[in-house]
Amino acid sequence: MCSTVSFALIIFISIICCSIGSSSAASSRKQQQVLQNKRLKSFDYETVKYEQIFPRRVGGEAAVVEWGHSAIISAIDAVVAKFGPQPSMGASFEVEAAPVLADPMDGGSSGELNNADQVHGNMCVMTNSAGLSGVAMAKIAKDSGAVALMVVNVLEIDNPDYIYSMSCESEKECEWAELNIDIPVIMISLSSGNVLTTASSTTTSNDSSSNNDNLSMPDRVRLYAGGDRPFFEDVQHEQPVVYLIHNLLTPAECDALIRQSAPLLEPVLEEPNSLEGVTDAGSSSFGIERAFLWRGLLKSHDQKAIDERIEQVTGFPQNHISDFQVNKFTSGSYHAPHYDALPGGGLNPHLASIHFFLSDDISGGEFVFPLSKKPIKIIPKKGLAVVFHNTLEDGQVDSLSAHGELAITNDGTKWTARKWIYQQPVSKARRVVVPLIAYPFGGKAPTWMKELHNTLVQKFGADIGSTYFDQILMAIPVVILLCIAALVRRLVFGSSTSGKAVPLKEVSKHKQSGKKNKKE
Repeated sequence: MCSTVSFALIIFISIICCSIGSSSAASSRKQQQVLQNKRLKSFDYETVKYEQIFPRRVGGEAAVVEWGHSAIISAIDAVVAKFGPQPSMGASFEVEAAPVLADPMDGGSSGELNNADQVHGNMCVMTNSAGLSGVAMAKIAKDSGAVALMVVNVLEIDNPDYIYSMSCESEKECEWAELNIDIPVIMISLSSGNVLTTASSTTTSNDSSSNNDNLSMPDRVRLYAGGDRPFFEDVQHEQPVVYLIHNLLTPAECDALIRQSAPLLEPVLEEPNSLEGVTDAGSSSFGIERAFLWRGLLKSHDQKAIDERIEQVTGFPQNHISDFQVNKFTSGSYHAPHYDALPGGGLNPHLASIHFFLSDDISGGEFVFPLSKKPIKIIPKKGLAVVFHNTLEDGQVDSLSAHGELAITNDGTKWTARKWIYQQPVSKARRVVVPLIAYPFGGKAPTWMKELHNTLVQKFGADIGSTYFDQILMAIPVVILLCIAALVRRLVFGSSTSGKAVPLKEVSKHKQSGKKNKKE
């Protein structure tokens, strides 16, 4: 029975591998990819002048504005000014108060606000549209009796998520701020300002202000230090979309990923590994060792916590997120510019990628976007994640999303990790079957599985080949179960010389009858 089922599986695989030719669409995408890679190989990304260098924010200036109750809590990121109370001051920095929109909203020129009686004892919400310095706005808020100042950055309309830490504009201003500004001063983005001003449909105590008639701000908000909480830093909002998430991984989680992947590392060779998301392989890299940790539904509690955090912070559903690919770079190692998405998209394209820095004790090794209108360079920082979109809204590859990693210039070791965000949920074959087969090997997929996927993709293209691969994998557990059932049946019922199954009781009767005949 088991041999019959195995034979049927072999026939099924043979039909797949021989009956259908590769599709013209898949061939066209492959040709486009080859052309893209050729153009990138001839591009000298090391000599590019990188105009945008990140990260610019540091954990010590991160703050959180939160409102709601135990059932529903909302929060937005804020960045603290370089003057006034700092997050490190603990209770002296924290504030709980009602947010009140300034009248005029931009603070006017000087002196008290028109609604100083409402601002008094509360958090003043002001825009920077008048071009006043941070210290000047803080003085107006303090003179009006505010216990904190929240500045909404409305000057970056084309980049509504951008915020920065306000600083003094002169030495004299710094001296005055140090002596007089004793209230927390923070900035939030235009996007966050829109969230805040539409947070509640209930009327609040500050609704008597004519400026607040069309707003629905919460009754009270809490301001506190961000600490080790993940926080965003906007880099670029289009072509490509790029943003940073600080503290997305904890130092302990970074160390655990390094420890788990170290025994599984293999040099990146010229051959592609399409099963684990590598289409150009060693053709664009040098000196990299790599491991893919197949976990799927077999994740531990700590591993599930990471995916839950990623979903909560980014909004990407967990079942659309790949497992971790971990990379090790040593002196001289680099990864030349390449794309994470195939031309044409395919059935389940990589819509976005999340690149994690697991270590930062190196020189060089920056993550770069050399084709961006203003080339971007991101310096490694442990626990920092770079999120970028690989495709445009129409599903086509963003030609400016090519990214790479500069060579390491000292004797240090850089560790990074990568996750891809797929348009469709990850298939059951890759969430269940592959991790089960890889489990005995520490999460490393066997070579035959990678070669099978490469063969199917090369013959039928990424779409059809991946579909056949998943179907074959889903058939393996069925074959195993049928073989086990056949074995159990054979053990329970035995077999007759005629090939028909005979119950063990009948066999026992025949044996007893034979013994009686011998005695007679």
